[in-house]
Amino acid sequence: MSKHVDIIFLGDSLTFGYGVPKKDSWVYKIQNNINVTSLNKGCNGDTSIGMLNRYYEDVIRYTPSKIFIMCGSNDLLLGRTVKSIIENIELMIKDSLEINSNVVVGIPPLIIGAMANKLFSSSPFYRYAEENLIKLREAIINLTVNYSLSYIDFYSITLNNSDIYLDGIHLNSLGNEIMYKNAVSYF
Repeated sequence: MSKHVDIIFLGDSLTFGYGVPKKDSWVYKIQNNINVTSLNKGCNGDTSIGMLNRYYEDVIRYTPSKIFIMCGSNDLLLGRTVKSIIENIELMIKDSLEINSNVVVGIPPLIIGAMANKLFSSSPFYRYAEENLIKLREAIINLTVNYSLSYIDFYSITLNNSDIYLDGIHLNSLGNEIMYKNAVSYF
């Protein structure tokens, strides 16, 4: 068993802080404004199945008091279903509750397909991801209600706000500041 960590942030590039200086990452800002031990286990390009595969090694073995989980954007960009994402998140939640961790689930930010196609890379799945992120949002809310958990709705705070994006998927420093301000009270 590894050393206890108070909070683990598990996610993809949106949790890792892709594209911004570390000091501007929303997770880094939270880590520097709370007096507890924490680890950022965000992994660029990760999916819900990838996170599930590394869940024991990156999360459970630390027996954290609190676990933040956010995934789904990359799954949708690969054409995977909302149902499969929710099933994977639910498995992570169940494992977390078995070690008495408090879980907070993040709802991923909006994806702006036209911007991402131009500034990030081309993909046939941007429209699919845009259409299904709102469905994922609703499914995450329902899941957290079923387990009496908190969620942070990054989707709603990024609507109609292209100025906070680097490339239509990842947020710039201002976007990370907005995420930080909306998330800090949960930790």
